[in-house]
Amino acid sequence: MFDSSRHPSFFDIETQLDKIHHLNDFLVRLNILINWSIFLAPLSTLRSPRDPSKGGRPPFDSLLMFNILILKTLYNLSDENTELLIRNRLSFRKFLGLSLSDVVPDARTIWLFAELLKDQEMEHHLFDLFHEELARHGLAAKGGCSMDGTFVEVPKQHNSREENAQIK
Repeated sequence: MFDSSRHPSFFDIETQLDKIHHLNDFLVRLNILINWSIFLAPLSTLRSPRDPSKGGRPPFDSLLMFNILILKTLYNLSDENTELLIRNRLSFRKFLGLSLSDVVPDARTIWLFAELLKDQEMEHHLFDLFHEELARHGLAAKGGCSMDGTFVEVPKQHNSREENAQIK
């Protein structure tokens, strides 16, 4: 039975994260394999519709928001469930680089960022880059419900782009 009078310590959380890592969580593998810096240049060109002179909370980091969209896509989640699972899952927080005390973007912020990518016609480009990066490591994303999002090994393509063009 859960003892609600016991407060978790820092080491309890680290122990859980270590166990998640040893269970071969694919999000850990994803963070190791993907060169996230390739997304910085395209994301830096985003034009925010928000007027910074009007004040308000500073926007979330665009790479963080893109990684949230990756989670949303891999696990086939709604914006609301994406927010909920980021708040609930240590593995999601670790993947995103968020501590327990960090602010989590709400569902509306996630939706607005996805719309911003669509409006500026960047969504397909960024996800194509992501899939190319996975393919470089012989992986392909296989989305599904929140219980079966995973990566699968794909056969190596031995033809060059030019050879494929000739075949077509």
